[in-house]
Amino acid sequence: MYGPAIPVVVLTGIVFWFSATAFRRGRALRKRGIRVAAKCVNRERDSKGISFLLMGFTAEDGRSLHVKVGPFRNPPALVGGVIDVVYDPEDLSNAEIPSNVMSGRVALPTAIVSGLVLAFSLLMLFFGA
Repeated sequence: MYGPAIPVVVLTGIVFWFSATAFRRGRALRKRGIRVAAKCVNRERDSKGISFLLMGFTAEDGRSLHVKVGPFRNPPALVGGVIDVVYDPEDLSNAEIPSNVMSGRVALPTAIVSGLVLAFSLLMLFFGA
């Protein structure tokens, strides 16, 4: 009865959510992100060789902060090393090294197209023949 509409809705919903989240997080870092020199205080590595770095630094207001950056195949620093980090002061879970901050060139068009396909699929699912 519904044909391919349900799988299309699910797939485009997932693509829309991921691309909109990536665009929103990258935009926040570009607009209000603060760039600081941070020291690597810990490295987490999973069984597939993917690493995340825990970076420590002092914020502009004097607070001592720790943020997690990654994932990396080849981390840009070892424990004790210092690299630049861009963090969102309003959302400390949103932090990245400057070269990994998304520009939005891919995420925004992907979010727009997947949102349109999602809307069309939902219309067809509920009002289609």
